[in-house]
Amino acid sequence: MAILVKDALSLDMMKETKLLAGENGLDRLIQWVTIVEIIEDTSRLSEGELLVTTGFGLTENKERRIRLEQLIQSHRLSAIAIYKGVYLTEIPASLIEAAENSGIPLIEIPPHVNFSDITKAVLEQIVSSQLHQLKYSSAIHQRLTHLNVSNKNVTQITDELAHLTAANIVVLDVFLHQTAAHLETDEVTYSPAFGFLTDDEPIETSSLLKQAEEKGRLVYDTYGAFVLAACPVIAMGDIFGFIVALKKKETWHHLDAIAIEHAGAVYAIEWLKQKAIQDTENQMQGHLLDDMLQQQYTEESYVIEQARKLQYDMSEEQVVIYFQFQHQHTQLDHQMVQRLSQLLTSIFERRQIPFLLKARLDSIFVLTPAGKSTYQETNWYRASEECRSTWSYFFPVHPIVIGIGRAYDQISLFAKSAKEAQYAARLLPLLKTDDSIIHYQKLGLYGMLLEMNEAGMNLHDFYVELLSPLLYTKKQGADLIHTLEVYLAHNENIQKSAGELFIHRHTLSYRLKQIETRTGCSLKSTDDRMKLQLSIMAYRLSGLLDQMRTIS
Repeated sequence: MAILVKDALSLDMMKETKLLAGENGLDRLIQWVTIVEIIEDTSRLSEGELLVTTGFGLTENKERRIRLEQLIQSHRLSAIAIYKGVYLTEIPASLIEAAENSGIPLIEIPPHVNFSDITKAVLEQIVSSQLHQLKYSSAIHQRLTHLNVSNKNVTQITDELAHLTAANIVVLDVFLHQTAAHLETDEVTYSPAFGFLTDDEPIETSSLLKQAEEKGRLVYDTYGAFVLAACPVIAMGDIFGFIVALKKKETWHHLDAIAIEHAGAVYAIEWLKQKAIQDTENQMQGHLLDDMLQQQYTEESYVIEQARKLQYDMSEEQVVIYFQFQHQHTQLDHQMVQRLSQLLTSIFERRQIPFLLKARLDSIFVLTPAGKSTYQETNWYRASEECRSTWSYFFPVHPIVIGIGRAYDQISLFAKSAKEAQYAARLLPLLKTDDSIIHYQKLGLYGMLLEMNEAGMNLHDFYVELLSPLLYTKKQGADLIHTLEVYLAHNENIQKSAGELFIHRHTLSYRLKQIETRTGCSLKSTDDRMKLQLSIMAYRLSGLLDQMRTIS
């Protein structure tokens, strides 16, 4: 509830005053008027106040003058008015410079104008503005609330808000994906990557959105000929998304901010309704997918019928995608899995990809039609990659890895696809790759060893005879298995292998002779190198599978 500085200066009582600096700040809001004779404790001054002072001691007391300059630079004040001729013959140049640089209007008041007259005139306007705003706020609240009770959707709410404010309105979800938009003119477009695009210049929105998120309230700023506003949509303590508004600077009014803030509550109610529906749908999907993956069904016809009720077609080949948090030993907030589920749902629905989703404590399974293209060219693969990159941007400390199983056309084999997807994601650390998405088919020899393990072969028996002479050396400080692994990975290149191991070439040569002596294998023999390579892979895989069983 306030008035603009420029409106205060247009009052009859202020016509004899003079604006010395800070013309760029004439659109700042005055929320209250405070009169201070001596500048001492500035911490008591609130944001948005018009400070009126006689400037006592500012000429001779450098400390007071610096304190006032710092106050101006803090941007807490809406404006500052200083009497000339009482204690100051001239306003100090350093104050004028600070005000100009900070965009804070600095007003010179002649000595014959009374404190009380200025205070009364400005406060009367503030109170009048408050009454007007209360009436406007009440009318807006009723109008927007009617949209909720009339069961209007996000697009219809956006159209109404754009009509009320005559502004360009874009509504974003919590991951900054556009969910609705109403652009008033063809001159303005919106791009998720750049923000608003006008005929004049692009107006980047990310910094203001970050401010809105941090402050938990509407914020706005001037960008050239436009005012850009961002308001978080908050419900039950969580941010569901944002309202972003763009309007010509000369037509922007602080009443527009009131309308946008009221709309935030309306969007929150609508999104809570949508969330309740989505949660119910996800629960039904989860139960059905869980039954398929756990093979807890008696008739496939029942599964097909339940999927049909969820408008999911089971007639095509299906593939399972497994989303897992990379650091499994890290304690995860349950909300992190919910956020990932929300992101997946948003991306797959926006791309119109059919899917069933099942969230677990630290991972998510998704079943989707495999399609006819190679998997890297499918829409679901691109959606998974978008999910990974978006998640990495918002939650870099909780990265995800994605495993993809093979495609099957039989319901009884979907569980196999799920297990393959799990293996692909969890074996990623063994593959020495920077990729975060891996298909089971890309596991190479690890895939063959997994198939052998699934067929009943004991991996321990596979590697122990060849590698057991090398295992105890790790306790003695020389990990011969790791040495051999690095040497084979570098195609028997002594120099590169020694460099990665941080040892001298002679030390490496000594270790390699030890390996040959202990295993009875020759590193010059292609067959022996292959046997050693497979044994190391079986050893690594066996350890990882044991770890997976422990986690489960």
